Amino acid sequence: MKEELYILHGSRTGNSRAAALLAGDYAEHLGIKSRVESMQEFTPKKLERSKNLLIAVSTHGEGDPPFQAETFYNYLNSSGVSGLTDKHFSVLALGDSSYKHFCKTGKDIASRMKELGAKAVYPLVECDIDFEDGARKWVREAVDQFGLKIHPDTEKGKNNKNFAFELRLGDSDDAYFKAAVLEKRLLTGESSTKRIYNLQLDLENSNIEFRSGDSIGILCGNSRLLVDRIIRELDYDPTHPVEIKGKKMLLKHALINEFELTVITPLVVKQYAGHSANQDLVRLMQNKSAFDRYVGTSDIYDLIADFPGKISPEEFVSILRKLTPRLYSVASSEIVTKNRVDLAVGIIEYTEGGREHIGVGSSFIAERLDAGVKIPVVAEPNENFRLPEDVEKPVIMIGTGTGISPFRAFLQERSLTSGAGNWLFFGERSSATDFLYKEDFLNFRKNGVLTRMNTAFSRDQKRRIYVQDLILQHSSEFARWISEGAYIYLCGNKRTMARDVRKTLLEVFRKEGDMNTEQSLAYFEELKREKRFREDVY
Repeated sequence: MKEELYILHGSRTGNSRAAALLAGDYAEHLGIKSRVESMQEFTPKKLERSKNLLIAVSTHGEGDPPFQAETFYNYLNSSGVSGLTDKHFSVLALGDSSYKHFCKTGKDIASRMKELGAKAVYPLVECDIDFEDGARKWVREAVDQFGLKIHPDTEKGKNNKNFAFELRLGDSDDAYFKAAVLEKRLLTGESSTKRIYNLQLDLENSNIEFRSGDSIGILCGNSRLLVDRIIRELDYDPTHPVEIKGKKMLLKHALINEFELTVITPLVVKQYAGHSANQDLVRLMQNKSAFDRYVGTSDIYDLIADFPGKISPEEFVSILRKLTPRLYSVASSEIVTKNRVDLAVGIIEYTEGGREHIGVGSSFIAERLDAGVKIPVVAEPNENFRLPEDVEKPVIMIGTGTGISPFRAFLQERSLTSGAGNWLFFGERSSATDFLYKEDFLNFRKNGVLTRMNTAFSRDQKRRIYVQDLILQHSSEFARWISEGAYIYLCGNKRTMARDVRKTLLEVFRKEGDMNTEQSLAYFEELKREKRFREDVY
């Protein structure tokens, strides 16, 4: 019986699927019998009988496997899986280097496969958001290696010239719908320290489907003022032609529309240091805490101004990351708003190094967008952040800032579909200026859709109060809801709020469940496995 190549993919956005489909096409071109499947459909029995595995997988958020990869990932890391000494594999790990746990899911799978005795026929490949070239190279070389293994008489790469390595991606220009802005309304008060807008978009005739918990991506261009400043700092000609994805375009146009300029990552800085040879930057990179802070608060202009060096336009664009859509959680239920969608958009703006900084989406939305304008949008599903299938299960929602967005959508949906309890914990700075969608939530409370609502406005009293403090205050009732089957949803800032809330939940489990530290951790992991704790943090 001829050996078969199983090609698995696990992805939230479809990029790993595109790589897997390309691998399947190339395997067929080489005469290799293959199957392309989602990890969601790949059962333990299939793993037992398969000998050759190509795995393309992305990493979601802070190092988690995407929804489609969870079953495979969890099984592979369980005690139930036997040795894999008869398996051969290669892994393509997709990720985003702006996150701490870059490509973690793919690295975990490769490491576990080796631990279980499987043999890598081609090394692990890690790709950032500019993954296309790396994915094509992985497909070509990994499939070639499997070709040599399955058909030893095959000459490596013999048929490469007759095959077009084209990825079938969903991020081409025709994947975006030009949605008209129906409303741009400031949600925060005039005296607030923040600017948060509600954007309402018209999706009529778009074929875009979204559900509560999903996001909408807006494709934004960089500020022309920022681009001009970068070009002047580097002493470039804005009309200098550069080649991007096989197309020639003017440098200024490329910097406005193609590349990430308001965020830098350690990888970008490392590549820039290699070209610029700035020794002050090399020294900064050797100081981890100072380097992490610099990366977290600086942009491309800061990098080139603080650490100047000779770098050609071609070298410069080669180190930049692809400009990706800015994602915003939907703040309305498709059941209620039909062909319209609401988004709460927080404007990211701060002063660092004596200079004002503003995010690319923030600049686009706050300064260049008004009602009536049409903007390119795309839906981003999030299967990990769905309401319970059983509509009679109670729900606890914990959010701060724009993290309240999905809960507005949840409650709109639950108002029509469920009679179960809903409990909201919401935190912001001031009740007078920062209670987002206040009228909506007060009406949910008045109408009984919202069973309980606890708000923490940290600046409204001398002692600052946060959502985790309210959870502790109501720990007994909180624990009772969980014992009655409640699902917990957490949405908001990943660096502070999410971390503190997770610690508080463990404290509640210890206190109310009479558990020790180890038992509370095990209980928390059980809630995660049962999908009764879900988070969408950013």
